[in-house]
Amino acid sequence: MPPIGATGPEVCAIVRLYLAVWHDLPSAQRQVVYRHVQSCAQCQDELRVLQRSTQMVQSLPASEPSAQLDQAILATIRARSQTANRPGLTAFPARRAKSRTRRPLGLIGGLAAAAIVIVALVISASMFMNQRLQAFALPADLSWNSYVLLSTQNLTNAKGEHYKVVAYHQMQENVINVETMMDGKLDVVVVKDQQKALGLDMMHHVAQWDAQSWVDDSTYFDLTRLRHDLSTGSAVYLGKDQFQGKDVYRIRYADGHILLLDMDYMPVNVVPPHEDDHAPMYASIQWLQPSKVPDSMWNMQVPADFRMGHLPRHP
Repeated sequence: MPPIGATGPEVCAIVRLYLAVWHDLPSAQRQVVYRHVQSCAQCQDELRVLQRSTQMVQSLPASEPSAQLDQAILATIRARSQTANRPGLTAFPARRAKSRTRRPLGLIGGLAAAAIVIVALVISASMFMNQRLQAFALPADLSWNSYVLLSTQNLTNAKGEHYKVVAYHQMQENVINVETMMDGKLDVVVVKDQQKALGLDMMHHVAQWDAQSWVDDSTYFDLTRLRHDLSTGSAVYLGKDQFQGKDVYRIRYADGHILLLDMDYMPVNVVPPHEDDHAPMYASIQWLQPSKVPDSMWNMQVPADFRMGHLPRHP
């Protein structure tokens, strides 16, 4: 295992060997490999190819050799058996000298046949891969714009203090209301649209404009981005799984996060890259009808009893 931070062709060659057995690696080795992949575009491409190959193989239906193949193999065995038993013929050359010259040729022939089989399998796998990858596709008429996304996160800062983030995201207009709360210490609400962000310190009645830093813009619930990433290969479909007792589709983004969609293609959660404990990012995800959310949630007027100032530091 190469040391963390090491680079170069030799390191990439070693990392790609570990990528081939990714699911069998212990947690510590996964972290070392993943850190290298994060900073290496070539190894990211290699990981995507391996993921696609795994998906293709897993999705292939079970099959058995055809009756014609069985008959052909049996006919070949019978023919060789009859030849070996005919009078005056032996299974091996009579003279040792000729045996020496024929064995390498037989070995070469066997290797050539094996090579042909491997090439055929690779070509077939590539064809099946393209077909299988097309088996998963987001519906053309799918839209999340008619909903408000309500998400809740329970987080811990560097000091070990716990805090909660509750976000309402109006998908149609891309307006966000985020409230960050820490018991007895802070309660900050930020309303953000495409142009501005108003922050409100609810404990001290202080307002501040340009409070974008309180809103996490790295959303994984952007349908346009998801379609683009799937079409370009930046996002990879990993197949179905179970989440909280329900079937979900799993899609891995380029940064390693896995988006979980229900069978109606609605997001239900996100799993971080280090998924050993399968702990999702969000404590809860809900898709609400806009009529269930008051219009005041998107109000960006400074309340009369608030003074302009500065918000406390983000936890």
